[in-house]
Amino acid sequence: MARKISAGDLEFRFRSNRLVLDFIATVGERGHRDIERLDTLDDLDRWIEAAGFAVKEIVLKDEDLADAKALRDVMVHVLSDVVAGRTPDGADVYTLNQAAKRPPLRPELGEGGTSLTWHADVLVPSILSTLARDFLQLVGERTDLDRVKRCADPTCKMYFLDLSRANNRIWCATDGRGCGNKAKKRAFVARHRHTS
Repeated sequence: MARKISAGDLEFRFRSNRLVLDFIATVGERGHRDIERLDTLDDLDRWIEAAGFAVKEIVLKDEDLADAKALRDVMVHVLSDVVAGRTPDGADVYTLNQAAKRPPLRPELGEGGTSLTWHADVLVPSILSTLARDFLQLVGERTDLDRVKRCADPTCKMYFLDLSRANNRIWCATDGRGCGNKAKKRAFVARHRHTS
């Protein structure tokens, strides 16, 4: 029996330690429940704001949402291949390179010198270009690639960048709502059932 999707399931996850991996996580429990967190233009607008892209007067179109989802899916295919040591599909690599060729967002410091806003002539393609560039650096430079992992929870499988000193993190997060905490609770309950 499939679990119902709750409001908490639809919350954006910003715990991967890399913005592009957080973007990929806009599909939750990939391969299990496939929770789509970018279902509407409002969702995309909320993600842009939550990701820290302080932009003014954003106007989104249906094609912006379709382009964001398509790029996200290509990123997942390529990342899965690269992490597994496989050669990614040439068409996917081409799509990423094309997205990265567009002008990225331009940062602008506010008059007081303490605030940052992002500007672009065409907003969503520039956001997607910024994300594509981050992705290309992650997989192309390979300096952090050995630290890119998937959550050990079989229902989560979120990609994250392990910044632990020992490079031995296995959960996307261990906070109160993270998979590590949930696993500890399940193990605790199982131990107490066994001893009862």
